[in-house]
Amino acid sequence: MSKVIYEFELPNKTILEIEGEQDKQAEATAKAKDYIKQNFNQTAQPEDLSALDVAKDVGVSAASGTYKGLSYIPGIAGDIEQLVRYGIGKESSQLLPTSKQIRGYAETVVPQLKFLGEYEPKTTIGGYAQTIPEFAAPGLLGKTKAARKFAVGLGAGTGVTYETIENLTGSPLAAVGISLPGSIAASYFFGPTTAARLSEKAFQNVTKQEIDEAIALETIAKTEDIKLLPGELVEDKLVNQLTQDVLRSEKGAPYIYEAVKGRPRLAEELAEKQANKIADMPESQRQVLKSIQETAKSSIIKSQTERRAAAYNAGYKVANDQTIDTSQALNIINNIDNLIQQSAPNSANFKKLKQLRKELVIKKGKTETPITNINILDDVFKTYRDAIRDSRKNVATEKRFIQKDLSRKLFNNEKTGALDFLVDALNTNPSYKKANEVFEELSQTLVNVVKENTSVLAREGLDLTAIEKFVFNPTTAKPDDINKTLKILNASNPEATKQIANVYFRNAINNAFPLVKEGEDLTQGFKLIQKIVGTKGQEKNFMAVLDNVADAHGLPKVEFKVGFKNMINILERTGRINNINKPGFDVQGIAARTLAKDLAMMKTFNPLVRLATKYGELKAGGAMDSLGRIMANDNSVASLVELGRTNPQSKAAISRVLNIINFVSPTTERFDIQTPTPLMEQAVTSLNENMTE
Repeated sequence: MSKVIYEFELPNKTILEIEGEQDKQAEATAKAKDYIKQNFNQTAQPEDLSALDVAKDVGVSAASGTYKGLSYIPGIAGDIEQLVRYGIGKESSQLLPTSKQIRGYAETVVPQLKFLGEYEPKTTIGGYAQTIPEFAAPGLLGKTKAARKFAVGLGAGTGVTYETIENLTGSPLAAVGISLPGSIAASYFFGPTTAARLSEKAFQNVTKQEIDEAIALETIAKTEDIKLLPGELVEDKLVNQLTQDVLRSEKGAPYIYEAVKGRPRLAEELAEKQANKIADMPESQRQVLKSIQETAKSSIIKSQTERRAAAYNAGYKVANDQTIDTSQALNIINNIDNLIQQSAPNSANFKKLKQLRKELVIKKGKTETPITNINILDDVFKTYRDAIRDSRKNVATEKRFIQKDLSRKLFNNEKTGALDFLVDALNTNPSYKKANEVFEELSQTLVNVVKENTSVLAREGLDLTAIEKFVFNPTTAKPDDINKTLKILNASNPEATKQIANVYFRNAINNAFPLVKEGEDLTQGFKLIQKIVGTKGQEKNFMAVLDNVADAHGLPKVEFKVGFKNMINILERTGRINNINKPGFDVQGIAARTLAKDLAMMKTFNPLVRLATKYGELKAGGAMDSLGRIMANDNSVASLVELGRTNPQSKAAISRVLNIINFVSPTTERFDIQTPTPLMEQAVTSLNENMTE
């Protein structure tokens, strides 16, 4: 039979000629396929296999590729040694095991693995299924979840490129030569962004607890429609500095400004909402102050009434109908007579002593009878005792005034004065003594306490300054003092307690939110908090007042104060960015146009997706633009933290390692390296360059 030439197009577009017998094309085709398989590593085509066989081929190929790729991780050192040793022509024994040797050891332990190690895909898709995991598996070396995800994706892309080039050229070395530069470029292009690096740096010293607290506060502020920036939420200098830097930038400032520009109005609304929980806006502050003054005054009178009633019931009631001995009464009168004789005739002291003596006797004609009734004697005692006290304070009338030298003769520390003798005589009566003890005890524990804690509020002409100093100033009052004062007022008139807090808080709001000609002051909320809780002492005092306001309303203290604590925590943060009122752009000029152009994009911006790649950063227009968008969104802290958690250093490290592994191991895998060749020297040079980078 005659011979013919059969022509077959090879993967490299050249023509293969095979001589065969006529009408024996099938045999020639088989020879061509075998030639292609041996010389181009070409697999069989899926049309030769059933769908089930193709599926099996893909599954086994994927397992084979994964097995090989995982062996590259422990075998990379040996693979590099082998490639370098033969590349430089050094004849010596292998010190470290290669990937292939590691698989050989594994297969002695688990013989079933040998099938995977030697498996050759039967289909094109199987070839990809094997190569992709082979290049992707070393990406599992990444230190973080984000780095591993990035590296596996990068390796998979490199594997696709490698398999495609190898299929087209039939040359593994050509496939490595093209896929490696592509992998290096991709690792840079899709690697960590500048925004991610800045975020990672800013949050490097922030603890998880601090982050959780910042996120919680951001959520609370969001319920009040108040936007807080990361540098305000996180108490860390680096985060604060990053926020200020973005705000100074022309690219980032528009987003931040748009997010916070309405904050003063919202802060005032929040403060007003809390004020309404204390009490409604008073129609007249003057009437409120008068009501507080009257309540304080009535509290003092009430305490005195309670004291008098308790003492009366304890003994005065009985003592009023009882007497002291006549001898005791005469002794008191004789004592006063001695003082009269020692005084200059017709002097003020002489006249005052004569007046006192007259009140201690009953005179009928020329006969004098000493008064012994306890009730009458007690009245005389208290009249002169009070006159002496008022005289010492210079508040006694001219008629009641007693000079100092006489007051010492009537009362003194040695208890030798004339009135000292009188009260001693009265105290010989058990009922009177008991009443006095109760009176004195209530003076100390009730009346004096009320006076000490309300006397300032009880004075005529009470004003807001007096209230602020007496109640809210920590240098003159402490929480215990406040609780005593307001508890007293609550007992008489709970409305007075509410209004003390109301007039103070509303006045602070008025002072913190004035009209500003140059535009809104974005720190006005902070100024309010600075006024009411500028120091720890002020905050404790304010909270003590709120405790008593809660009592006045009949509400649980903890629940009542929650809103105020949230308000304080939110508004105190609004003064933490130094340049908040001076963003790095012209609102009326370029930035306004930038804002209008990018506003729609900002609302749909997903920083965790778009900023994870260089492409996302380029689309966003730079790191400051990207960070500005993140800081303007409702979950800025969580977004920045997540962005920083991509761990730029880990991403960069795994990309370098992955590129080395995916250059070295597949090369040694596909070449049975025994002797050095110029081709190997070229490969080693490329490896060294890549490792240097």
